[in-house]
Parts: sequence; C-alpha cells; structure tokens
Amino acid sequence: MLNGFLRTAILFLVTAVALRLMGKRQLAQLQPYEVVITLMISDLATLPMSDVEIPLLSGVVSILTLLLLHSLLSVLSFVSMNLRRVICGRPSVLVRDGKICEQELKRLCFDLSDLMEGIRSQGVLGLHETGSVVLETNGALSVFPCAGSRPATRQEQGLPELYDGIPLTLILDGKVQSRTLRIAGLDEGWLRRLLQGQGIKRDADVLLAALDTQGTLLVQEKGENGRLLRIPAIGPAGVRW
Repeated sequence: MLNGFLRTAILFLVTAVALRLMGKRQLAQLQPYEVVITLMISDLATLPMSDVEIPLLSGVVSILTLLLLHSLLSVLSFVSMNLRRVICGRPSVLVRDGKICEQELKRLCFDLSDLMEGIRSQGVLGLHETGSVVLETNGALSVFPCAGSRPATRQEQGLPELYDGIPLTLILDGKVQSRTLRIAGLDEGWLRRLLQGQGIKRDADVLLAALDTQGTLLVQEKGENGRLLRIPAIGPAGVRW
C-alpha cells in the first residue's frame, strides 16, 4: 500500500510539473499537438499507478520525453512560420463579409448548426449581425460583428480617448493588497480615509475594493446587506500605472 501511495504521489508531482512547464493555456486554447501530448502524459501517468509491475522510472522518463518534444515543437513553430503552418495548421474563414463560405464548411466538415451556435455564443444574435467568422487553429471561433452592429468607438463619437490601464484590487476579502497600493503610488492611510468617509471603519468589513482606470474606487461590503459603493478617489490624470 505504501509503495502504491509513493508511486502515485511521485507521478502526480511529475505530471503536474510537466503540465505547468507546458504553459498556462486552457484546454480549449491548446494547439492540436499540445492536446495529443497532454492526453499521452495523462495515460503514461496512470499506467505505472495501476500496474506496479511497470517500473516507475519508465513512466517518468516517458513523461519527460513528451515534455522535451513539446518544447522542441514550440520552439520550431516559433522560429519558422512555415513549420508553424505544418505543425498547427492555418485559420479558416467560415464567414466573409456576412456570407457563409460553403466550400470551406464542406472541406472542414463543419456543421451549419455548430457555426450558428458558435456565433450566438460570442454574443451575436445571428448571421444578419455577423461580418466575419474565423475558425482558429485551436478550434475556437472568432466572430466579428458587421460594421452596422458594432458599438461606436469613442474615436468615432469624437470623444477623448480613455487610459487603457488595468484596474487594481486594493482590498480582497478584508485584506489590504499592499503591492497594488504601491503600484498605484498610494498608501494605506489614503485608502482608510476614503473608507472611513463612507462609514467603513475596518478593512475586514470590505469584501472587495478595486480602483479603476478612471480613478473610481468600487467598494463592496461583506454580508447580504453590504453596500456597493462607487467613490471618486483620484482624478483621471493621476491614473498612470
């Protein structure tokens, strides 16, 4: 029993490290060769766990070999566009200028029902609102609304551009995030003065406090009756992180 426990623990750690080294992409974002390698790693890990007659080292070596192969293919696809096309394939245009590319659907054996479902899943009601649809190499659908259905941009409306930064979380589950405060060039005293001005005396009473790129602090108190507050904190000109 102890032997089986140790084998399982070792193989779990090796598999977890191998998948971690492969990157942070989700399964739906993997290239075809990455999906194959992921499936093979899982099979190779289960075989020595279920059969103690198979040497543990054999499974570990096989997993590490697949990890090496993944790294090699990733480097090759990065340095050569031609090899990338061979390894990963090419994107396919399924809808062009609002018109379905019927021959491309037939070539890929891509069902019309799947196409319409993919369009709706991207928040587009139907083909009448669709400009282009691209089937990416990882199997995901990229849907682009037609010009008449796209929301007008600030530039098209003649409005000044907004700063495209990342909102910062200053309090998370009652705990002040000192690192993000430093990134914003602010301190805990400034944050607590704002909260106390809204009747919030303790950090522990705050579920979430986030500072957006327009200088507004979004605060949600803990509890079912907790308030949701939007506090003007700093001027937009002071938002530079």
